[in-house]
Amino acid sequence: MSTTISAKDSLVARITRHRDDLSPTERRLAEFLIDFPGNLPAYTATELATAARVSNAAVTRFFHRLGYESYNDARRQVRLEQKAGSPLMLLSGESHASDTLRAHLELSVQNLSETYGGLSEEMIDRIARAMLAAKRVWFVGFRNNQSFAAYLRWQVFRVIETSILLPVAGETIAEYAVTLNKGDVLIVFALRRSTPASSHLITRAVEAGAQVLCVVDSATENPGPATWLITCQARAAGPLDNHVAVIGLSHFLATRVLELSGREGRRRMAAIEAAHDAFDEEP
Repeated sequence: MSTTISAKDSLVARITRHRDDLSPTERRLAEFLIDFPGNLPAYTATELATAARVSNAAVTRFFHRLGYESYNDARRQVRLEQKAGSPLMLLSGESHASDTLRAHLELSVQNLSETYGGLSEEMIDRIARAMLAAKRVWFVGFRNNQSFAAYLRWQVFRVIETSILLPVAGETIAEYAVTLNKGDVLIVFALRRSTPASSHLITRAVEAGAQVLCVVDSATENPGPATWLITCQARAAGPLDNHVAVIGLSHFLATRVLELSGREGRRRMAAIEAAHDAFDEEP
């Protein structure tokens, strides 16, 4: 769904794997790179040699030992890792004037504005009504995306008792994939650094007749044939994506689900409040 690099083939993994085999000069270069590997594309081979206090020949030997055909191959791979959203590869070791509270606020507002600008209340209401009419509503997210799926699922669980979060710890996705059927709604969060399983699951759900909402960011590639596709802007000045717009979208959708649930939804919410009292819980 997005450009990814196998963990075992990443620059840091290669350095770690070969650390014991490195000469003292190569080890100095490895230590220089390991702190801020994302800086690599900014250096020419000569500049890297000078900064690490090694020879050009040592740079060439080092990257050949790591399994790269050339220094430029390593630089290209690091750029791909940066595109995939690796926080380590996005750290530069420099303090940026843009990393201020005001700049963070302005970027958050911009992400929200651009995300909401691509939405329509009619589409949100169609999704909310489909969720309320569904036999089951499945919420899915892999890696960091599961936190978004869990947040939205918990918000709408107040009125949709057939809300299911996937994947569950210790379980595989295949058993659930074959359970998806017509009348179900699948909500997939597939922002940066998601896994191919997301697109496979979306395809399987559509083939089974389920309706699918897929939430992505601008870095997501080939999300699958979703019924509804929503792009949330997640730009940030630093190494961590800004997910304000994702939470904002989830909050708005959950609010519409609660509002459109009508009397049946209100009765379930009232029963939950009564249960809070019975269990002496804070609502």
